[in-house]
Amino acid sequence: MATWNNATWNSGALWSVASPGPFTNPSKQKSKSNMRRQPYFPEKNAQRPEWFAQFAIQLPLANAILALPAPDVSARVADAKFCEYASGVWLNATREFGPMATSGLEGLYEGDGTTNFVLPVFTAPVLPAGVTAVPPGALRRIFGFVQTVKAAPAYTETIGLQLGVVGSEDTVEHLAPEFSLKVEQGSGCECVKVMFKKFGRPGVVVFSKRGGGAWEQLGVNLNSPYLDERPLLIANQPEVREYRLRFFDGDAPTGDFTEVQSVTVAP
Repeated sequence: MATWNNATWNSGALWSVASPGPFTNPSKQKSKSNMRRQPYFPEKNAQRPEWFAQFAIQLPLANAILALPAPDVSARVADAKFCEYASGVWLNATREFGPMATSGLEGLYEGDGTTNFVLPVFTAPVLPAGVTAVPPGALRRIFGFVQTVKAAPAYTETIGLQLGVVGSEDTVEHLAPEFSLKVEQGSGCECVKVMFKKFGRPGVVVFSKRGGGAWEQLGVNLNSPYLDERPLLIANQPEVREYRLRFFDGDAPTGDFTEVQSVTVAP
């Protein structure tokens, strides 16, 4: 799945989002900030219903400028509205039912009485007016349509911000990459997968040392992950491998080294 992030929201109840302002198109030219941005879809489940609500409200307004096929827009609005219901009202109801179900089991196990025990039954909240069920894959369809929106000739970053499909600006200055290690079985021995974040830089340089030796540059990777498939220094003998990374920009390593991480690689 693709990644998402926060946007600026109007306040309001789940089904009574504040009335949107008029949709404007201040420039016919596509505007694009040089600032790196975070993913636009909220990582926290609690923030997602409002994202879906914002998208459903703003997409028809934006389409006055984008001029995308009306049936496609209506279908994605339906996806967003049902996702809003499912990730908000419905999900909250299921969570509230959980303690009730647990209490019901306790009553069944330890309760008194002579009549047959009746287990609690979960009843889903009624769909709000204007919301209909949609086929599976709603989120995938929305993501795909976001790419269609951004490819439209009339699209601007202003439209993206109003739709909530442009992430907030990443103002953190990243002096080094971030990475994690995972040992996986490879051809003939275990391999180390180096998964990294390059924060908008062209790539990273991977360094490693083992067996008490010096640091060596393993390679430059433009996309995560990097796979270290080196054979063991001594056949059939486990070894500890240490790793650290730097950014790669232009034609040389740049920035600070990361903290050192290590894993044990076995035969």
